[in-house]
Amino acid sequence: MRRRLEILRFIVFLFPWMILSIGCNYMVKNEKHQTYSKPQYGLDKFVVIHDYNIHYVEIEGKNREEETILLIPGAFSTYRDWNRMIPFLSKHYKLLAVDYLGVGDSDKPKSKFQYTVEEQADLIARMIKELRISKVHVAGVSYGGVIALNLATRYQEMVGKIVCIEGGVVKPKKLPHHLKKKLLRWPLVGDFFVSTIRSGLFDEITAKSVIRGAWEKMSDEERREVLEIISHNNKTASRVSWSRISRTFENSKDFVEEVKGLETPVLYLYGKNSEFRWMAEMNVDFFKTHLPRVEIISFEDGVHDLQLQKPKEMGELILEFLRRNRLKEHAEAL
Repeated sequence: MRRRLEILRFIVFLFPWMILSIGCNYMVKNEKHQTYSKPQYGLDKFVVIHDYNIHYVEIEGKNREEETILLIPGAFSTYRDWNRMIPFLSKHYKLLAVDYLGVGDSDKPKSKFQYTVEEQADLIARMIKELRISKVHVAGVSYGGVIALNLATRYQEMVGKIVCIEGGVVKPKKLPHHLKKKLLRWPLVGDFFVSTIRSGLFDEITAKSVIRGAWEKMSDEERREVLEIISHNNKTASRVSWSRISRTFENSKDFVEEVKGLETPVLYLYGKNSEFRWMAEMNVDFFKTHLPRVEIISFEDGVHDLQLQKPKEMGELILEFLRRNRLKEHAEAL
């Protein structure tokens, strides 16, 4: 009995440290351009901007005459956030699915870079210039959607059209409370928390919380696809970058006045079953008042991450939005 208690005590003390060690292995600087795993679609690429190594996946469109869409994932997510939509969008467009700084296989600096929306937008603008793309359409979800709107506001000459899934420009007076944000701020506690995330122990719980009530309506294959995306996102988690991204509302500059001059066509999508519905509708009211040309579509059963929940529907809407605006531009040019 005494021997068993000693073994149990050893396991209880050893297990947290094993988990913690998993979380400390993420890459802060990816100078060798290593990747966690091969992409399901396209080819791994890297671009170096201001000495930061930024990873993206390039997916050649089936019609090479078409334009390019840059895909920006949501908070704490990698380019894989778009995996379920890539088959639909790549039929007509070349795609660049990016790991913004702080996630996936991109660098995760611990100092100097604060992970603000404007910093991320500046890097992506330099990336577009470095890749010699004259104009690019940009689609972003959540944090990525805010980056997309900021990019279009401050670099209008680079951006064709914008698709924003539950991002926004209006900062709420009372910021949402998240236990995750508090945990990530503390080195030991936060490292242990990130380690458990990276271990995969909570992948299914996370996937179900992201998809919410729609999880039960998904087929087994759809659940596997979402679970795989969430799992890969979690494997490259970083406490410092995640912590700063979680405080983006506090740290980023307000650009609510500047965006009122935005002339770029915008498609705004949100779900009425989203946990952030109230924030999305704050932005919808703002758009209706100050940017009435923004096209707004909501989904009664939609969750926050519509690109995971409704990939085919989202793909069709985006393609139609881009096609319609292209025809409009051609007509105006005649």
